[in-house]
Amino acid sequence: MKRLFITGFALCMGLFSFAQKTVDFRLNPEVGKPLQLNMLMKTDVDGPQSVIMDMNMKMELLPAKKENENFTLENVIKAIKADIDAGMMTLSYNSEEEATSEAAKMLGEQFSKIIDQKISSVVTEKGKTIDIDLPASFAAQGFDATSFSNLSPSFPEKAVALGESWETATEVAENPLFSKIEMISTFREENADGYIIDIKGTMSQESGEEIGHMSGSYTLDKLTHFTKSSSIKTTIEAQGAKIISDIETTVD
Repeated sequence: MKRLFITGFALCMGLFSFAQKTVDFRLNPEVGKPLQLNMLMKTDVDGPQSVIMDMNMKMELLPAKKENENFTLENVIKAIKADIDAGMMTLSYNSEEEATSEAAKMLGEQFSKIIDQKISSVVTEKGKTIDIDLPASFAAQGFDATSFSNLSPSFPEKAVALGESWETATEVAENPLFSKIEMISTFREENADGYIIDIKGTMSQESGEEIGHMSGSYTLDKLTHFTKSSSIKTTIEAQGAKIISDIETTVD
């Protein structure tokens, strides 16, 4: 009986210790070490002019420097592959292959304006993007800063345990569809791959009207807390169209 009691007590203490384990999430990528980033974007626009587009971008991401608690990240697109279905017209392009059709050459002229262009962003240790310098050529191709500011989830100010959630609100500048993102993040799991954080959020206009929502998850490296992979789905309804976007990212 005594032995059973001691065993049970030890088990309870072990469970208690496990329950008390917390993680203080802070970005800490190695400065000066380039990372290879692959981003797959699938976009489905259902509206007066329906479009389905699959785009795969190969990028090099460099944590260039750290000042106090802020990292400067430099992101350069090295290659693009795109398949576009606009109903009556389909287009394909691969920057790593020579364009043979007039449609591919046309796309090549457009995408050449963003290949090898540097996107600089300043991100805090807690994953908040406080500044992003997006070249004008990106805006001309329909990209906005939001597309490149979700490489990391936002982290809470305090350490959190498995199952805990936290809320963040971000004002979005220069986006024609929405001006604010409100997010709930949850530390869901720790496994051999890393830490898993789930996100669920809404996008709203300046008037306060909600026009979209997003959900997905991030897998973080246990040492650097930098994203190893992510999968985010966004749905927006505006201007008579429904836009569904799936973005999958892997970092090596």
